[in-house]
Amino acid sequence: MRSNHRYAHCALFFSRKLTDQEINGLLAISGIRERKNKNAMGTVLHVPYHAIPVAQRFIQEWSLPLTNAHWIIQPSEPKTWSEYQAILREQEEVQDWVLEDFLTPYQIDALATNGHKIGAHLWHPTGSGKTLTGILWCLIPPKTPIIVVTRAASRIQYGREFGKYTNLKAHVIRPTTKKNPVTLEDYYAWCKERQQRPIVVVGWESLTHHIDKLKILAQYGASVVFDESHRGKSAKRWQAVPLPEPSESDDPIAFFSAQKREAKRQGGFIPKAGDSRYSGPDLGRVMIIPRMNTTTAASELAKASNRVINTTATPIKDRVRDLWAQLDLAEPYSWGGASNWMFRYAGAHEGKYGGLDTSGASNQNELAERLDLVVHRVAYEDTHRHLPKKRRQSVYIAPEDQCRATAGFASELRNAKKRGATAILEVKLAQSASKKRRAVLGMVEDHVSSGHKVTIFTARRRDVEKLGQDIEKLKMVKKHRAKVWYAHGGTDTSVRAQIVLDYKDYDGPCVLVATGASFGEAVDGLQCTNAALFVQLPYTAGDLRQWEGRFTRLGMSSGGVVIYYIICEDTVDEHIADIIISKLDAIRRISQDNELAEAEEILAGIDDEEAIMASILEKLEGED
Repeated sequence: MRSNHRYAHCALFFSRKLTDQEINGLLAISGIRERKNKNAMGTVLHVPYHAIPVAQRFIQEWSLPLTNAHWIIQPSEPKTWSEYQAILREQEEVQDWVLEDFLTPYQIDALATNGHKIGAHLWHPTGSGKTLTGILWCLIPPKTPIIVVTRAASRIQYGREFGKYTNLKAHVIRPTTKKNPVTLEDYYAWCKERQQRPIVVVGWESLTHHIDKLKILAQYGASVVFDESHRGKSAKRWQAVPLPEPSESDDPIAFFSAQKREAKRQGGFIPKAGDSRYSGPDLGRVMIIPRMNTTTAASELAKASNRVINTTATPIKDRVRDLWAQLDLAEPYSWGGASNWMFRYAGAHEGKYGGLDTSGASNQNELAERLDLVVHRVAYEDTHRHLPKKRRQSVYIAPEDQCRATAGFASELRNAKKRGATAILEVKLAQSASKKRRAVLGMVEDHVSSGHKVTIFTARRRDVEKLGQDIEKLKMVKKHRAKVWYAHGGTDTSVRAQIVLDYKDYDGPCVLVATGASFGEAVDGLQCTNAALFVQLPYTAGDLRQWEGRFTRLGMSSGGVVIYYIICEDTVDEHIADIIISKLDAIRRISQDNELAEAEEILAGIDDEEAIMASILEKLEGED
């Protein structure tokens, strides 16, 4: 378990007591603390490693009498990638091909420069492979548990990534909706029997519900991944609960002692009288206790574990203030308290209607200097220079994360049964596509935040319109002034052609939502797309080639395109994935340009559309 202030920091000794002005100037640098030392004649300060350059400048400018400095906890020494590669090979947990020629230069650099840290940050663009980087970072310490906190809609996929890149099996925490579900206890027993390190994946949305069990696991030296770490950005981890005053019949000493015990029991405290941080004209005496929210749970998990890595493409979703909680997750206490940090870097001041206004920014050059010591940044242009022009990724959505399908499918299914099995398949694929809205909206936000152009192929006309309208309402779409178009077969041909031209020429993030049938063939102009989301899955080789071909043409985006096949578990989607999509990863590995035509042997019959249809329909009949 990480003890308080386990981050690298040093002690500074001064030959005299610093004046109030001097000490306050240094303590204003968030993370610096004054320490009482009976053996020291003057002031003693503890300074986190990333604040040392800032403190040095202040000391020099003020000519302060610094007499000695030494490390309390010294920064650990980094290793080379070759050394980490040897460690991972020796543990025999990672697939051999991953450690051979698979990693990009920026992934190798991220591991080499951060593998030794107890707290790390990867600010890498969407689609750059930071999931794999995070997995390998966690695997460096041998045998220790791994906990992954990610968005609910991504946790199934994250669990599958462990199976794809390693020889390990992860446990994904899911609602107990199935008969005889595998519990955490069952999984721990399975790991113990097979001598495998435990790997647990949990959604941000359910973290508070499972935090007690996860903290127990974390205390065994766990490494934690906070994926999409901006979801833990809130600094509101504490709440003030008003305390009653003793009555005339109460023993004051016993009464106040009982209140202190209760505050401690709840993990809080009672501030001293007159502490301006916790008092107010209408507040009176208060007990400060943790808020029962996601960010508090994440903070508790971070403090209980041994190592933390934050991965995100958008660390600042709204304001500079979003950073403090994320920085505190990786290295608790090293950035000081939230209010101190907000005054230093978020321009905090008294709000117009009371409280603190933290919507601004201040000392940004200083903050950038400190962040350079803790964050591994990669620009979109750099990541995608090293990636294939076309990349495919399957995204699995658990039943509990699927939306209710839009109306009308019951009658459509009855009519389809009169027309035959192919019609039934098409309706079921459309029904599955309609259940993916929540996951799709989250993915669109991520890509728009990264300045990308996004195309979405879905099923029915009404789903196109509903999804397009929902995307227009997204906060990130409004913030980045992203343009949104949606069209289908009912849209006039000339209008569709103009939409493609406008999409191609638009300077900035934008989203096109369409049916695959209306835009998936004979359309030239979508090659500027950064991310293509196939919400309704194509189930023939012809559709597969046509749809993907819209994005891999002469003049395609310099960063290439990532194509997402979005798969609903326990639906017809899984049959499509088993027959077609599961083979795409093998294609990617052997083919330089990933074209289907160059992987016929691996596809093993994907061109035989009648055989594919027969196989899918056979499984559908088994369901009925």
